[in-house]
Amino acid sequence: MKIRPIRVVAAATMAAAALTFTACSSTEDSSTEAAATSTEAAAEFESGKTQDGREEGKAPTTTPAPNLPKPTAEELNDKINRALDGSVGEDEKLVWIEDAEQDPQLVDKLVEAAKKNEVTVKITNVGEPVDGKVTADADVTIGGSPVENATVDFVAEGDQWKIAHGFACNIVKSAQLDSAACQADS
Repeated sequence: MKIRPIRVVAAATMAAAALTFTACSSTEDSSTEAAATSTEAAAEFESGKTQDGREEGKAPTTTPAPNLPKPTAEELNDKINRALDGSVGEDEKLVWIEDAEQDPQLVDKLVEAAKKNEVTVKITNVGEPVDGKVTADADVTIGGSPVENATVDFVAEGDQWKIAHGFACNIVKSAQLDSAACQADS
């Protein structure tokens, strides 16, 4: 008669296990349904549609470049030559070079590179501004040798024309120096 209590315990255990599995599966079903409903709602939200099918929101817009007047060759010469001048303070130069805030040492590296490579720049003609950019023809010498068909790009930011970081980076790289502001150009 000892067998009977073992059978009762086994049957009770199996019944409890069956109830547990049933409870878990119905919870899983309802969780799956809730997740599906949540996913559908998220998809509607992400698509920018409301319940009645109208789209909401607008596509992100880009900030238009400032519409600055065409700079003169004299203005650009003053800016670029002061940027290459070691006696002009770094704080003043930081606002003259595009993306210089990514590497505040870019100014010092530009001056060092220009001095090391004996770079001289004289703007001779300024093109028409297009989309906040202007290209200027220049007489550029490196180590006393003229660079043929040299140009210097400038970009409009805020209320002034800045030396394009591409030009600054080319001078810095020519001296085999490195700058965080020039990493994307590598």
